Amino acid sequence: MYKLRSSSVVIGVVSAVLAVMVALPLPTFAQNDDDGPNGETAAELLVDGLDAASDHAVDSARRLFQKLISVFPSSPEASRARRALSALDTNGGTEEDRAAIRADEAERTAEYRHAFLVSVGDRVFFAESSATLGGRACSIIENQARWLKVRPNLTVTVIGRSDDGGDRRSAQLLSTQRAEAVRDRLVAAGLDPSRIELRPTGNDDKVAVCSTSLCRAQNRNAEVFINDLRDQDPIRSSMQSPAARTTKSSLGRAVETGQVAQ
Repeated sequence: MYKLRSSSVVIGVVSAVLAVMVALPLPTFAQNDDDGPNGETAAELLVDGLDAASDHAVDSARRLFQKLISVFPSSPEASRARRALSALDTNGGTEEDRAAIRADEAERTAEYRHAFLVSVGDRVFFAESSATLGGRACSIIENQARWLKVRPNLTVTVIGRSDDGGDRRSAQLLSTQRAEAVRDRLVAAGLDPSRIELRPTGNDDKVAVCSTSLCRAQNRNAEVFINDLRDQDPIRSSMQSPAARTTKSSLGRAVETGQVAQ
């Protein structure tokens, strides 16, 4: 009975600390100008502490968080270390700690989506009544896969869309084929298929409502959408779906240049 109770406590503590880790991935940490006494940066100390917590090495994690707070007291990493330390010390943290973690997760999700859009683009476009990827689209998807592979804490949903005429059934089928084409290309580029979900929307999720051929071409796309970080934590699987997507996208540039089918 004692062992079961101890295991439950450890799992609860680690789950709370991992929530911080999910919200704060390594590639986007801000680097500090000054190093610690042994040459560590604040980001390195934070990641080491989170790694120790994930390995159930609670004492080591606590020492690393305390060192980070002592050496870099005013850094953003120190603020996050304080929350992680509070979670360790109180077996899950206070409601204020949990609210701060949720706010961090929402902020990090928005930052990821913006960085993804700016760095590699979030969607590709198709010729009318086609689910075939062109050379430019394949290049974009391969860059997306590379970007995602170095951020293993992220999962995505490929949203397929169509606006090619025809009935709802044919629109749904075509949007499915487009989403599958992008998914298959991401997997071929090395992305783990377990990190990819599909959401074909037929012609029900139009980004533009219009009648001209060039304008309707905006709706013939497949978008790689980064899932809300909270949805990737099984502890919070009952929470709401991702926040509203960033409205800015690469499709405006594609329409302006006339290069919609890729």
